[in-house]
Amino acid sequence: MWYEGKVKSYNESRGFGFISCEHDKKDLFFHIRDVPNRHKLPQVGERLKFLRVEHDGRLRAENIVRLDLKTHEPSSQYTIQKTHDQTIRHPLKSRKKPQTQASSSVLNLFISAAAIGVFAVIVIPMIVSLYQRETLKYQPAQATQTTSLQKNTTIYRCDGRTHCSEMRSYEEAKFFIHNCPGTKMDGDGDGEPCERQF
Repeated sequence: MWYEGKVKSYNESRGFGFISCEHDKKDLFFHIRDVPNRHKLPQVGERLKFLRVEHDGRLRAENIVRLDLKTHEPSSQYTIQKTHDQTIRHPLKSRKKPQTQASSSVLNLFISAAAIGVFAVIVIPMIVSLYQRETLKYQPAQATQTTSLQKNTTIYRCDGRTHCSEMRSYEEAKFFIHNCPGTKMDGDGDGEPCERQF
């Protein structure tokens, strides 16, 4: 049988207290392990619903329901099983929450971004490379022309010679006055070296 009463006292350090009942002069013992929602401690004056159970010749309150806490009703938190001598409440098994739409959409977004990244890194450069190869196939070959100055730069090098008498050709002298420091081959400064020699 269910009874109702109020918390008369509670010893937080020892984890037990007493309930005053309307129709009983003697206070009823309870332990915190029989109180649901233990993170919020019982308060003096709080209304409780409970079963009176005898243990070792003493009556105590068990299967306590906290009436002043609206979110915890006996039907939503416990299933009640009746036996021949007492009623026992069993906690309901927690059900797994279905996966929310938000988490699935984040996963889809991540997969899409990964696919786009792979496409950008692998497929696009491959397409560009194929396009360049195909366009090069149809371009006509062009002959490259080399100037005498380019030839001179590959043939001649500055080796410390500074006078016309040390030059073998006009091109060599021209290379030296334009590229090598300290040459003495253009006396009149007109850019034409070794005019008397060549």
